[in-house]
Amino acid sequence: MQKKRRRYSFLLVFFVVVALIIAFVLSSGLFFKVREIRVEGAAVYDEQEVASLSGIESGDNIFLINKSAAAKNILGKLPYADAVRISRDLPGTVVIHLTEAAPAGMIENRGSYWLFDTQGNLLESVAVLTPPKLPVVRGVTLTAPLLGDELNFPDEDKPKSEPLLELLRALQAHELWDGVTELDVSQLSNLRFTYGEYKVELGTPDMLEKKMQTMVLALEQISDKGAGTLYLAPVAEDQPSRFVPDKGNFP
Repeated sequence: MQKKRRRYSFLLVFFVVVALIIAFVLSSGLFFKVREIRVEGAAVYDEQEVASLSGIESGDNIFLINKSAAAKNILGKLPYADAVRISRDLPGTVVIHLTEAAPAGMIENRGSYWLFDTQGNLLESVAVLTPPKLPVVRGVTLTAPLLGDELNFPDEDKPKSEPLLELLRALQAHELWDGVTELDVSQLSNLRFTYGEYKVELGTPDMLEKKMQTMVLALEQISDKGAGTLYLAPVAEDQPSRFVPDKGNFP
């Protein structure tokens, strides 16, 4: 009986000592120091810039780094940073997984163009129309735009913000976005946009899914009819879309 107790006591002491050693090693960082910070997914930003903004430094204890704070640092400083996830690759590598936002449209403001994504976040301002082809949004103006802020319109234009973003998301979902060059939200009762050689009159921003499906089918039918205007507003009333050749520009 005493032998069992001694054996139990010995094992207990042994495991306590081992636990203390492990705790000491982990807390002191003797074997788990950050030796490399690897950034994945960066295209707009330089990888070293992203790593630096995280606040994580070489030599930090890899188990004591604040992943949440590091992600917030990056998201707060880089407008194109849409999502950040940080993981540990033992023994000494920290991996920053960066998801960058993609510009969905642009709005002219005092001689420059502000690029924004489908969530309504302002990504950057460019002096001339030089970035990749993006739909230019007409019919709204920006109020005191700042990098990283959301679209901010004057009070009379605020109701246009969500319909604009919903339309851009719907166009992307149906692989129509690439063909859109201009988008006019002057009147919420009749949203309009230019798709290649066609003018599209959408009507109100309701039933977007059905209207986009109709547009896809209509484009196949009018592909040989030349320029014109495609009316999608009737779809909301369960009427067929209508195409008028050579309609010309929007009035």
